[in-house]
Amino acid sequence: MIYAFINPALLSERPGGAAPLPTPLLREAEWIPVTGWGEEELLHLPAAFTSWLVLHHGAVVITPDGQEDPAWSRLTLETQRSAELALNLAFQAARHIGALRQLGTEVALVERHGSPLLVQITHPYHLRQATEEAARELAEWIEESPFSTQLRLGWEGETLYLLPRELDKASAVNYVLSHLDPAAELTVGVGRHEEDGAFLALCDYALIPGEELTETLNRSEDPE
Repeated sequence: MIYAFINPALLSERPGGAAPLPTPLLREAEWIPVTGWGEEELLHLPAAFTSWLVLHHGAVVITPDGQEDPAWSRLTLETQRSAELALNLAFQAARHIGALRQLGTEVALVERHGSPLLVQITHPYHLRQATEEAARELAEWIEESPFSTQLRLGWEGETLYLLPRELDKASAVNYVLSHLDPAAELTVGVGRHEEDGAFLALCDYALIPGEELTETLNRSEDPE
């Protein structure tokens, strides 16, 4: 069995939502999405994911039977509760910055299991300049706040996120890797966003779609 950990944003970036399948290797693989999106955004893609799901920047792990992994959910909920005040104030700060700078950004506080999970900042007309200015202002706010060790900024395509530092894609992918069939032949990571680098490094191969496909062997070879 070959497992491919793929950022599904790559599917929506291609014309018609066509899947980036540059090699027979991926055609034979079982795909596991690793994304900042939630369940609803994933449903808009033409691809069918039937294995594990890593959602909300690694905060949520869904098992192959379609249920949220209980052990991972407990860890995430602990993080949510410890960061609740920071996330609520970050939500207010993001709204204030958008209004003060007249950026036209839309800010949402995403909750899960009754507690704040992350802050999401978008622009209705996809103006990257506006969300990038919001990111600069929020980075300064985080640095000057008491929450500099608790919160971080992240991107998923054109969407800006503010979330607890303990939540990241690589940690969730590492957790899923520990639960895969030990007989798995190969793991492949597919992505090209900045945040994808850490989880790509956990896989045997990293595939970075672009004008030309870059294929990197991550598994270190013993010269002997």
